[in-house]
Amino acid sequence: VIPFYSREKILVAFQGRALGDSKLRYITIKLIDDFPKIFGLDRWNPKKKTYVVEGPFDSMFLPNCLAMAGSDAFVNNRHDIYEDFMDSDATYIFDNEPRNKEIIKRMNSVIERRFNVCIWPAGLEKDLNDMVLAGRNVIQILEIINKNAYHGLSAKMKMTNWKRM
Repeated sequence: VIPFYSREKILVAFQGRALGDSKLRYITIKLIDDFPKIFGLDRWNPKKKTYVVEGPFDSMFLPNCLAMAGSDAFVNNRHDIYEDFMDSDATYIFDNEPRNKEIIKRMNSVIERRFNVCIWPAGLEKDLNDMVLAGRNVIQILEIINKNAYHGLSAKMKMTNWKRM
């Protein structure tokens, strides 16, 4: 069970993850209905470079990292975190799955909203957890992410090539 806290360290949700074979891998229970499902807010500094990944486990590998437990994480602007996030220097990091239509859709959405997005070079593992298991350290992973972070037209062009890998 993974707890989700607000910036004020109030428990706002929790998530269970199946560890074995299961059709349902995650279930998230929100204690505050309109609070966005974002993991890591209790340790986030909006004044520093922010990394945004898909899941809580991957977020634990990077400094100042948030995890979206839903693709609509920053759509709801009813919370103070929305403004802070929009003003932050954020790079979105999706799994390295160029054939996954849902990931492509989410990456396009991030590019359209003018955020940086990491577009992985060829030959890397599927996600941050797999990169760590393969022996890469945090400094190496951050170097790869920062070297491969794009926005705007350059992100669109890079993603067009990445989808074909």
